[in-house]
Amino acid sequence: MSEQTPANRAIPFLAAFNDIENYLRELLDAKRSDNFRWMVDLAVRKHLLSDEHAVELKEFAELRNAITHGLYTEDMRPIAEPLPETVAAIERIRDLLRHPPTALGVLGQHEVHTFSPADDIRDALRIIRRTKISQFPIYEGGRCVGLLTTNTIARWVAADLDDNDHLDARSIAEVLDWAEENDRAVFLPKDALAQEVLDALTTPRKDGSLPRAGILTEHGHKDQRPIRVIGGSDIAQLLDAVGN
Repeated sequence: MSEQTPANRAIPFLAAFNDIENYLRELLDAKRSDNFRWMVDLAVRKHLLSDEHAVELKEFAELRNAITHGLYTEDMRPIAEPLPETVAAIERIRDLLRHPPTALGVLGQHEVHTFSPADDIRDALRIIRRTKISQFPIYEGGRCVGLLTTNTIARWVAADLDDNDHLDARSIAEVLDWAEENDRAVFLPKDALAQEVLDALTTPRKDGSLPRAGILTEHGHKDQRPIRVIGGSDIAQLLDAVGN
């Protein structure tokens, strides 16, 4: 009985790499002349890949070149062979790219509490006391006009008590006067990918500020009712879903 030649890990590695390259070319409508690195960078800009996975893929491209252009054994097995964890990593990225999770699919739905500027701040405080909710979209005339956060409430309490040791403000509009630049939300459609939401919540504006929350609506518009509010406490779960 002849001894069976062990499988070379270069085979599943190259298969996964080719799957990724072909899929990116199709997904991005890229030309044959567009190289792999260019496609990876474009995929990052379109929120299809994370920066971390982009770095890995560019390293995998170097390994692919070493395998395809390197030396082979007499039975045509490439001498350069990826580590098992390398094969697992590229297959994981391939699967994430082909079947990307949505933020709503990862986090699930929850009850969203909204208020108007004229509502009593005590209504929001009662919800904070009995739940873990810390951000409330503020709607007026069917459009989101602000975001009430526990950070804003804390600044209001500190300033209002300092005046006469008594909380004088009653309306949410009065409390919103203490909101800062980053007490804001970004709006995304309900089918936004987990990576897209992560990028929106972790990419600072020119002034360096980050949004406090992401609000999912039907099409990502401010004049649509919120379906899900995504805050900082959700980031870890989203990161785990995209393998970062």
